[in-house]
Amino acid sequence: MTTTFKNGELRQLLREHVQNTQPELLANKRDQTLTYPDWLGTGYKRDIDLPSGIALTLHRYRLHQNLVQACSPEQSSCFEFVFSLTTHSQYNEGPVFCDRQAHLLGPEWQDSRWREFADQDYLSVDIHLDPPLLTALAESHSARLPKTLQNMMAGEQEFPFVDPIAITPEMQTALWQILQCPYQGLTQTLYLEAKSLELIALFLNAMDDGTVAKSILHQDDLERIHQARQILQSNLQTPPSLIDLARQVGLNDRKLKEGFRQAFNTTVFGYLTQQRMEKACQLLGQQRSVAVVAAIVGYTSPTAFSGAFRRKFGVTPKAYQLANCRGA
Repeated sequence: MTTTFKNGELRQLLREHVQNTQPELLANKRDQTLTYPDWLGTGYKRDIDLPSGIALTLHRYRLHQNLVQACSPEQSSCFEFVFSLTTHSQYNEGPVFCDRQAHLLGPEWQDSRWREFADQDYLSVDIHLDPPLLTALAESHSARLPKTLQNMMAGEQEFPFVDPIAITPEMQTALWQILQCPYQGLTQTLYLEAKSLELIALFLNAMDDGTVAKSILHQDDLERIHQARQILQSNLQTPPSLIDLARQVGLNDRKLKEGFRQAFNTTVFGYLTQQRMEKACQLLGQQRSVAVVAAIVGYTSPTAFSGAFRRKFGVTPKAYQLANCRGA
């Protein structure tokens, strides 16, 4: 089943749902969370407006049915940097944007149909920039900008988006730091502005280097690799070995390793670590002890867990927990 929304109808639906169920989420004009009604999906979109003129939308949701958004060009005039960690979506009838890809949409993309698919996790960060702001950031370096971006800013790009770029490890770290930002108030604002600019810089550098996204795997192999990811998600505490995981999904270990990196731009172990860290953040937010959290997410030593957590997020689990407690 597919549901189609036109010209902001989806956002209005989410806003009305929140107004009726959790109006406190709309109290802060600059930081609002829109949750999905049960019949459509689970999760949220979080809109954050920063004083610099940058706007963020953090997506973390799962749809129960396919969804199409039909947008008219007068809806927005901004450039949009989209960093998709676990997302498959499609612009009009063109290529499908896959996991671990980043792409830049020009203002004209709003004259479009944007398709999202049911029964998959959506985890992404969007950075919105008005054309004057992007121009101001780039004007002193215009001659050194990637040619496709120069054409887009001049209105000469044939399509309203540039070719997808593989999300680099540096981008991935900055994205998770945004999604798991432990700060509040002014510190949060400065932190998110800095990380947004860092991501834009990394994106432009990747464009300049030609870091294009890898080709799509064969459908059968891709389904098996997604099955492997689901097995890891369900067994964070006692995950199978790489060889056992490959056998469970009907691949050899080499094809699983290569395909997993191609599909998700990370290794099997890297993905397992990321899932453990995300689960750990949820548990720490519930004020569980560091030792208990470490055991639940599969670390035999709290010290090893604390070291891995700090390498990932730049703060210790205890510091994250204290900051989360203050913000509650």
